[in-house]
Amino acid sequence: MKSFLLSLLLIITLSAYAQQNRQPSVPLFDQAREMYDAGKYDEALLLVNQLLANNMVSEKVFDLRGEIYLAKGNTDSALVNYNTGLLLAPTDPMLYLHRAFAYCRIHMYDESIGDYNTSIKYAGSDAVKYAIIANRGMARIMSGDFTEAYNDYKMVLEFDSTDVMALVAMGSVLRKLKRNNEATSCYEKAVSLVPNEIVAVGDLGFHYMSMGDYQKAIRQYVRVLEIDPDNALAYNNMGHAKYQLKDLKNALKDIQRSVALDPKNSYAYRNRALVYLAMKQVDKACEDLHQAIDLGYIAMYGDDVLLLLEKHCGL
Repeated sequence: MKSFLLSLLLIITLSAYAQQNRQPSVPLFDQAREMYDAGKYDEALLLVNQLLANNMVSEKVFDLRGEIYLAKGNTDSALVNYNTGLLLAPTDPMLYLHRAFAYCRIHMYDESIGDYNTSIKYAGSDAVKYAIIANRGMARIMSGDFTEAYNDYKMVLEFDSTDVMALVAMGSVLRKLKRNNEATSCYEKAVSLVPNEIVAVGDLGFHYMSMGDYQKAIRQYVRVLEIDPDNALAYNNMGHAKYQLKDLKNALKDIQRSVALDPKNSYAYRNRALVYLAMKQVDKACEDLHQAIDLGYIAMYGDDVLLLLEKHCGL
């Protein structure tokens, strides 16, 4: 199983901060931002570098270049730019927020939480403050500190009880704390507020599956696929639910579809291996287990694939 919750990280919009901190428009900077927003990272980087070459030096330029590098997967360069920006503007909450997210990417959770704390300190409005607290809660989830994550999302939901992403995150925290009935209430409230929100619907399905209610889980994943017919994660999780119900033929069909849509998802190969083992197709299962390992399954999810290899593949 794999939760939709990972897709929540930094799904916040701090438009309130942007509005209260408007600066004179710089056409080249605006073009770079547009390129970044469009996912054209190389083009955006060229424009930002041109700004710096023209001595248009500001914390906003270094912040944007940090965002670009982070999007390109170069966390070290992103951190260098955030650090430079903070030398120019040591009280800018957005720079601390973005650096916190970068630290999360490389599992430096203490540093990340420290930056979130500083970002909260300098936040200019309650809306911004609680949006950052929600992100700090996510860092605490990732670090395994579910008690403090609970406290963060409790604060966020006291500020806005209809915050769908906070409800979903709180559901995940409560599930980890084995407070399943409360978790169900959070997830179901989130779905009732925004019935077409894939994160909420998908995580409710994941929650049902974690409790062994596979039929309810399948209904949620069917709903996800009605909203997004090519959602690889929904196919993978739905296939695993069908595997648990011994519906091997349809489980295999769903997971095959997931692999076709996202051939780099290591969890799908692990799940397909389980189906192949149940179907007595050991060679195919072993091939998928090796593929899962090659795609980084162990670092992300644990070593259960190694145990399966030892048991079924003679390793």
